[in-house]
Amino acid sequence: MRVIIFTDLDGSLLNNETFKFDEIKNFIINCLKKGIKLIPNTSKTSFEILEFIKELNFEIPYIAENGSSIHNLNILNPHLSNEIVLARPVREIYEDFTKNIKKKLLLNCNFLSEMDTEKQSNILGLSGRKLELALNRNYTFLITFNGEKNEINELIEYCHKLGLSFNQGGRVICIGDKVDKLTGMKKILKIIKSYNEFKDIFTIGVGDSPNDLGMLDEVNFPCLIKRKNNENILNKDKYTISTKEAPSGWMEVVKIGLEKNKLII
Repeated sequence: MRVIIFTDLDGSLLNNETFKFDEIKNFIINCLKKGIKLIPNTSKTSFEILEFIKELNFEIPYIAENGSSIHNLNILNPHLSNEIVLARPVREIYEDFTKNIKKKLLLNCNFLSEMDTEKQSNILGLSGRKLELALNRNYTFLITFNGEKNEINELIEYCHKLGLSFNQGGRVICIGDKVDKLTGMKKILKIIKSYNEFKDIFTIGVGDSPNDLGMLDEVNFPCLIKRKNNENILNKDKYTISTKEAPSGWMEVVKIGLEKNKLII
């Protein structure tokens, strides 16, 4: 049986403050060498994920910008494409949003692309090259919102009517096309299941926020990484929950999932 791990990065595999994963790197490498497939499924840009892959020093497939694009599937099978785009370009999404959202709501939207570097850095917790990579987006744009909860709900309704996605993470809101992490994951699974080597698979999903729940609800073994605000999204009967924060919490829950398949890393 093939094991595939679909994972969020920030706050799940990467520490939510330092964005490091040094303490579990050897564990990940050992998993990959044993044939376990790791597929990041994240709101991060392709450029950011490539930096993660460079640090990991192991080529892997990935899903970027909340299901907007899929990359490196040819690593799983040479007959597969190295890039699949599921979303429209960001300029089209931005135009739809700014032209059709109610003016009062739009005035409460703060576009990160229009902020100075210091504000961008303070919001994202990044600086220098890492900040540049996070803002170099092909299919989504980032905002913060000043309005009340009822206005956020109204903004979400507008986005849905326009066929746009609204993903609220720990730091920012990500606006994109009508795709999400589940869209990207389902696309990959549909493609690879036509190949004999992936007829029998066991999927592990790892996330830490509401943005990950769609993905987690469709895998065989869903895992949530401990965070201070997890109480609002946890269903203890459904998910395996880590006792530690990322990145050590990631290794903790993945080990449990692998043990269910009698795999010891």
